[in-house]
Amino acid sequence: MVSAVLRDYLPSFFLRCAPTDAGRGSTAMIDPWTVILLGLCAVLGVLRWHLAGRNPVAARNLPRMPFTSSLADAFEDIRITAHLFQQGLGQPHHMLNRFSKKYGPVFSVTLPYVRIVILSSYDAIREAFQNQFLNDRPVIQVLKHGVKGHGVAFSSGETWKVQRKMVLNFLRAFGVNRTSFEEKIALEASHLNAELQQLGGRPFDPSHLFANAVSNIICSVVFGQRYEYSDPRFKKLLRAVYRNVAIIGGSTGPLQMLPFAYLLKPFLSVLKETEDNGKLINSFARDVLEDHQKDFDPKNPRDFTDVFLRKMAAEGAGDDNGTDNNNEDDESILSVHNMCATASDLFMAGTETTSTSLRWGLLYMLAYPDVLAKVQRELDSVVGRDRLPTMSDKPRLPYTEATLMELQRIANILPLGIPHQASQDTTLQGYDIPKGSVIMPNMWGLSTDSELWDEPEAFRPERFLDETEQNVIKHEAHIPFSIGRRMCIGEQLAKMELFIFLTHLFHQFTIKKPEDSPPVSFKGIMGVTLSPLPYKVCVVPRS
Repeated sequence: MVSAVLRDYLPSFFLRCAPTDAGRGSTAMIDPWTVILLGLCAVLGVLRWHLAGRNPVAARNLPRMPFTSSLADAFEDIRITAHLFQQGLGQPHHMLNRFSKKYGPVFSVTLPYVRIVILSSYDAIREAFQNQFLNDRPVIQVLKHGVKGHGVAFSSGETWKVQRKMVLNFLRAFGVNRTSFEEKIALEASHLNAELQQLGGRPFDPSHLFANAVSNIICSVVFGQRYEYSDPRFKKLLRAVYRNVAIIGGSTGPLQMLPFAYLLKPFLSVLKETEDNGKLINSFARDVLEDHQKDFDPKNPRDFTDVFLRKMAAEGAGDDNGTDNNNEDDESILSVHNMCATASDLFMAGTETTSTSLRWGLLYMLAYPDVLAKVQRELDSVVGRDRLPTMSDKPRLPYTEATLMELQRIANILPLGIPHQASQDTTLQGYDIPKGSVIMPNMWGLSTDSELWDEPEAFRPERFLDETEQNVIKHEAHIPFSIGRRMCIGEQLAKMELFIFLTHLFHQFTIKKPEDSPPVSFKGIMGVTLSPLPYKVCVVPRS
């Protein structure tokens, strides 16, 4: 049976793993070194599991694990894995979802030195992310060497608490719930729509324009300025961001959580590329910081960079201008290096997630013109044709809001969420969770669970409306921004961006398929986010 799997599967698999220039928007592929290393880690992980089972101290009530039950179960797991690998390594959420149906809502996979616990039910995810001992982040080794482990996205302990509080206070003080942020987004939406107008209805790939627009929002918030879409340095920055997102969330992702991952850099060029990209992003933030220090006024902060400089000065971490010794090895929380890392985190997280959601939104409207027409009728009725939609219109646009919610459900851009890590031994759903275990939420399974959603594969905004279709219904299990203390820190900003960008777009343009274009595909490319395959669309100005 094993020989049959190897004979039928491996040749075609290695053909798909041939080296390629996996630039942004191309299908993720890996080289044979990655396959060999992943296979070796899997074998060592299973061996470690069996050895742990012989150890009376380690033989606790741990979550079940594929490949470690009976021989018949192991062969079935191999078949499941081989079948799903036929589709490429870019769809790990499908494999884990299949295993969750077999092993239950809490199961584990083990690599050397790393136990990964997969959660596939709302109750398990909620319990885990409300557990104070499951709030750490696993160390991504390449990022650790690239940005020294600081920042807010992948930090833990006191560093994370201080950074999180600072970012939240900044977002509240600078108007995430006020008109100031809305004005920034509306201004950028006008630049985006002007670019679309110039296309004159010609087919185009929306990925770059959406990335430019969303990135400028983050640049405006964090750095206090926007950039022209043609700016070469801005374009280079965006490429670094998207390559890192693709690499970190791709097939080498599990390897990057291993303590010895950095030693694999000579064998895996993507690890070196990730580090180089991280340094480029960090350098961009550092240059902006140095410009801010020249005319920094602690009484009148302009953006997040100024807020951080003011905090440094107030805490005595720098001089009156907010400058410190500029030492990249400085481990203090309030340092220039840590500020750059935090700015980089906000830029990477805020750019990739929202721009990917916009691309999915346009794709689904392309496939469901009846939904788009209904959204446009509601916009015309409530907003009219003489002005653009604003956030104050949102309560009177239930079908539009339901459509955006359904987009976030069905186009689940974070199918495996963002991993957590156990800071000490704890329990979850009756299982023992050892210190250091990585906790990974199967958000894809949650958003496609037929027990939670009627016909989950169908795109149906009405599922978020009551019978009158005048009131939006909130579903407990609909958590696109996660839950708990480590939920998305920019949730309100992201919601505002999605609403303004998409309602302005749908209000001003209609969406059409180019002539002779292939059928719409909802298959995604897995990175940190699940992105749609490259596609082209025509946006035609409405009369």
